Amino acid sequence: MIWIILALLLAAVMVLLLYPLLKSETATISRAVEGMEVYKQQLLEMDADVARGALSAPEAETFKLEIQRRMLRLSKEKADDNNTAISKRPFLAIAVLLSVPFSSFALYSYLGSPDITSKPLASRNIAQEKDALAGQDLGVLVERLSEKLQESPDNLDGWVLLARTLSRMGRYEEAANTYLQATTIAENDADLYVGAGENFYFLANGVMTEAAVKAFEDAASKDPKHPGARYYLAIRDIQEGHDEKALQSLIALFKDSDAEAPFMQIVKGRIEELSSKTGTDVSTILTSKPVLAAPPLASGPTSSDVKAAQDMSEGDRQDMIRSMVERLANRMDENPEFDGLMRLGQVYGTLGEFEDSAEAYGRAASMDAQNPAPLSLQAFALIRTAEKGTPPPEAAIALYRKVLAIDGEVPEALWYVGAAEARSGNSAAALKSWVKLQSLVPEDSPLKTNVTQAINALSKAAQN
Repeated sequence: MIWIILALLLAAVMVLLLYPLLKSETATISRAVEGMEVYKQQLLEMDADVARGALSAPEAETFKLEIQRRMLRLSKEKADDNNTAISKRPFLAIAVLLSVPFSSFALYSYLGSPDITSKPLASRNIAQEKDALAGQDLGVLVERLSEKLQESPDNLDGWVLLARTLSRMGRYEEAANTYLQATTIAENDADLYVGAGENFYFLANGVMTEAAVKAFEDAASKDPKHPGARYYLAIRDIQEGHDEKALQSLIALFKDSDAEAPFMQIVKGRIEELSSKTGTDVSTILTSKPVLAAPPLASGPTSSDVKAAQDMSEGDRQDMIRSMVERLANRMDENPEFDGLMRLGQVYGTLGEFEDSAEAYGRAASMDAQNPAPLSLQAFALIRTAEKGTPPPEAAIALYRKVLAIDGEVPEALWYVGAAEARSGNSAAALKSWVKLQSLVPEDSPLKTNVTQAINALSKAAQN
């Protein structure tokens, strides 16, 4: 239907454009005739001025002589100038006939298509779009940190922070390569190789790829007692079908490790799995240390897990997700650790439980006081607890101020703190935050447009 309407509109436009070009001998008024009429009107107006006393008779006579001389010159023009004609222009008509339709459809194919489904406001997921925007802002932070590291390539802490941030964003391959980049600075740091291996492992959805195995083997060569390297190499043995070898490796790791180590519950769960598969009695070994029992932890979903989830009803799938979240929350209550709390905060946010998300991020922030990421995420979670149309909670603004005290170039912190200052009437402080933010974000970023508009509005308000 849309194409019929477009075709009718195009036909109407073509008729309007082609009619003057194809019409034969259209008469027009010549310049001489138009000029003569103007001069006659001037003479009549001059007589009227004399009659009402606005112009004296001698002055009028002088002007009349000049006008009459001009009329005489104009009357000597060729008679055929009195009426000219516009002839047909077939070549121009052909050019219009060919160019207009083709250029119109070419432009339409670039700018729009009737096959694109409209997206009314009522059907849009505004919360999801906000999350996407927040993700864009976090991407800006990653780009800025990457630029700083290009200037200071020997900054080991910077490379580690970048790798951790990329991992939390789900950009596992980039995170793994960043960890490997850090090994060029600290080539004997086994933690870096384990970090790379874990992200290769996450990238493959819990499958030990060659890249992951090499990273863990490199870690073991640097530190044969490293628990992370030993654990993941045992996972490699499980996936290759060497259950007995993996069981003995994990038992050795269990014996060598402190009972209160955060990974001991995971190791114990794996040992219980393998002992059941191999028929090995490990009760004496497991009771030798007071480690709380925990369900087996799958570091990544297996193909059977994915298929089972796909076959579930929506209610059953939600129950499964809720069960996984509760297990993670219980582990963090018993043995809190930074990465687990950050993951818990992310999961709660995905479920829309923003108060619990803020609480998890707050606990993570208490474990790494100089890391602005958990503080920023906690603040954003608090903002999402507020009702639509209401200002962000003061607690969120206070957190963003702490973020800026650690890193003064965090875009979302600069935005919200500037907005808070503007609401309180402190225009100078608001402009300071927003102008700094404006210099940090890329030109094509939506945040760049928003902050520019905010600066302009604030500047006009100050002038008024």
